[in-house]
Amino acid sequence: MSVTALMVRHVTYRLWAWRDGRSSLFQCMAELRRQPTEADLQAGQRRRLEAMLRHAYGTVPFYRTWFDRAGLRPSEFGEPSALQKLPLLSKEIIRENLSQLCSTRYRPHQLYPDSTGGSTGLPLRFFRDRECIVRRKAQELFFDQWMGYRLGDRTALFVAPVHMPQTLDGWKARIRNATAERLLAFDPYAISDAYLGDFAARYNSYKPHLVRCFPNSLVIFAEFLRRRGITPWRPRAVSCTGENLYPDQRALFAEVFQCPVFEKYGTFECGVIACECRAHQGMHVFVDGVVVEILMDGRPASPGQVGRIVVTDLYNHGMPLIRYDIGDLASWGSGPCACGSPLPRLERVWGRDRDILVAQDGSPRPGYVLVEMVRKLNLSSQFQIIQEAPDRLHVRYAPVRELPGGALDAVSAAFRSQLGEGVQIHFERVPEIPRAPSGKFVYVQSLISPYRMAKAGSH
Repeated sequence: MSVTALMVRHVTYRLWAWRDGRSSLFQCMAELRRQPTEADLQAGQRRRLEAMLRHAYGTVPFYRTWFDRAGLRPSEFGEPSALQKLPLLSKEIIRENLSQLCSTRYRPHQLYPDSTGGSTGLPLRFFRDRECIVRRKAQELFFDQWMGYRLGDRTALFVAPVHMPQTLDGWKARIRNATAERLLAFDPYAISDAYLGDFAARYNSYKPHLVRCFPNSLVIFAEFLRRRGITPWRPRAVSCTGENLYPDQRALFAEVFQCPVFEKYGTFECGVIACECRAHQGMHVFVDGVVVEILMDGRPASPGQVGRIVVTDLYNHGMPLIRYDIGDLASWGSGPCACGSPLPRLERVWGRDRDILVAQDGSPRPGYVLVEMVRKLNLSSQFQIIQEAPDRLHVRYAPVRELPGGALDAVSAAFRSQLGEGVQIHFERVPEIPRAPSGKFVYVQSLISPYRMAKAGSH
């Protein structure tokens, strides 16, 4: 390890944390390095959940009313079934009750505002207390250590500008970056060969230990390297988050960067929720900081069943999120993981409910299946699939070069094999497919997700 890395790890990073009032980060990291048994993890999670419920009932106006209406009494907060008595918390409810969801234990200046990227709709505003921010950072570093990362290591960052840390703006910020986070940032909007070639040289000179990315941002760079025959510096790992990681993307990153590829699942609101280990048998859930439920038709899903992810945050006392319906879909893994970790596993995160298409017979189809079908056809085009009705798809495509004869017929046949032979497919050729305001790329958008259809039919 270089002298600079040691200096950052043991001196300058700690000084910046002290300056920010976040010196407890290192104590949090030490707590997370312990190796508890499964029984210890479950007992600790139950204690933190009970404490959060008591805190929310006693100091958050919204939850006192919410709990009373649901018939959940304080004497029941410690029971395993306590959460199931509460209705789900939606983004719409949060928007309508933002001030009432903040704890009266905190003054306004003690709460730090933030918002989601708005990838699939309006950004969601929320607040966090300082200790929550510290613990979230420790939570992130806990999983990064699984990938071989340590404080002081260099990182290459491939995310949209809206997700870039503020530590990269201005000369003071650049000094801080050099003595703390040590990030080299890629601009996914600057995709000219000149920029990519320049960044490849900077990347190889920087020699990052870890690559953090949104998959679709790293794809731009990885495909350029492969096309030009440029051998990149080999990091210890590639860490993917923020978007679905498709099998061909994972294979591309492993081939180009010659290192393990990890998938991490999290949200702005709740931080890192789960992460792959080196066994790559699903993503382990961070039970120290969250309670995760997967619900199918309102009931706990069995392993392998796809359901809605509902999260209760155990860290954010400033604005508790209890039984928060994130809008994502996932399934539980079964059996122990080869790595030996007692943490439970998500078998797979399938995407948001609006990524789930509806076949003509009414059954759900994960949108990623259609994306993978297009990729297998190797058409050198970007596709975006929008389902407007069970029997109608609008498909935008931006070809890099002219498509071979019959290519769109092959796409139509592949889609109909999944959704039904009567599906009408309208293709629209466009110069480019823009990213969402968050900077993420939306491959699939269903305007009629099976969950919204079921909700509408119940009225």
